[in-house]
Amino acid sequence: MQIRYFLAASVASISLAAGLSAPAMAQETSSAVRGEVTGSGGPLAGASVTIVHVPSGTTATTSTDANGNFSANGLRIGGPFTVTVEADGCEAATVSDLYLQAGKPARLPIDLQATSQIVVTAASLGPVATALDGPVTALDRDAIEGVASVNRDIRDLARRDPLVSVDLTNSRAIEIAGNNGRLNRFSVDGVQMSDDFGLNNGGLPTSRGPVPYDAIEQFSVKVAPFDITEGDFQGGAINVVLRSGTNKYHGSAFFSYTDENLTGNESRGVKADIYLYSRQYGALLAGPLIKDKRFFMAA
Repeated sequence: MQIRYFLAASVASISLAAGLSAPAMAQETSSAVRGEVTGSGGPLAGASVTIVHVPSGTTATTSTDANGNFSANGLRIGGPFTVTVEADGCEAATVSDLYLQAGKPARLPIDLQATSQIVVTAASLGPVATALDGPVTALDRDAIEGVASVNRDIRDLARRDPLVSVDLTNSRAIEIAGNNGRLNRFSVDGVQMSDDFGLNNGGLPTSRGPVPYDAIEQFSVKVAPFDITEGDFQGGAINVVLRSGTNKYHGSAFFSYTDENLTGNESRGVKADIYLYSRQYGALLAGPLIKDKRFFMAA
């Protein structure tokens, strides 16, 4: 059984998110591996394909059809993955270090040999992802950690897209390709969480960042996707995929503080009587509930 839960709340400067996860069958939250297996100059039918998500040990298996094609859907995003292909009369082939993005199936061409086993990395195969369905900016976990953000707000992630601008007024709306922020669609793990009531000028469900930085596995901004499954927006689609646990326990914590003594109260020789106080803190814990099967994440 595949389960994913998300709980979000914002009170003052505190945000809370929790997840219990295995891969979910939705375009915004999962990916796929597709490919063609050949041998001796022609397609191989009935070849066994095993796809393993290395950090969690979760495994998906499939086989090739009469034309040598295979497809495995509903896979976790990120990686690395290891893909192993076996067929009678041929040595096995293994593709390692494969990383997946949400809604972007990876396509692998695999040619089996009768004499020696083949072990390659995904990078050596060149581009393995299919064509994009429109302008999109996708940030994986490494890219998210490299984005500078004082407030730890997803608006700073969205600004990595060249077609995104953030309104510098109090609304701090995310404007995509010049459209009003209220016309965007914001979703977390495929569940729409836009500000449908129009209570916030920025179009997001909370004034501050609705999802903690530490809880995000992948963040994407789609400007004009032509995929039929995308809809219910006129501006752009902002998708967040939450992190999940692996077979190892891991966690992190952060704390930041500032006040008027750290920021200063003088500009061009003019002093102002100001009072500033800001404090942010949080933590993340993730790990296995049942090894290779069930995982948890709380942030």
